[in-house]
Amino acid sequence: MNNSGIEILLSSDSDYEELTAEIYFNGKFVALLNKDEGLDNLKVEFPGADVNQEMVLRNIDLATFEQGLNMAKKKLIG
Repeated sequence: MNNSGIEILLSSDSDYEELTAEIYFNGKFVALLNKDEGLDNLKVEFPGADVNQEMVLRNIDLATFEQGLNMAKKKLIG
């Protein structure tokens, strides 16, 4: 985890054809970035209701979220 509290985990989830990047803030899951439709059409997905809600962050300030998205994008592009 870096000083901002944001952590990016790359994963190979069986639900996706390509690598995904999971965005966490202070240890809680915020969103997933996937590149199944190519680098020019990245998709952001948010956790559903079936996820353990204690492990999810539903409110995050925009600047932190944008920083997390940019970090995840950089890791996916690699």
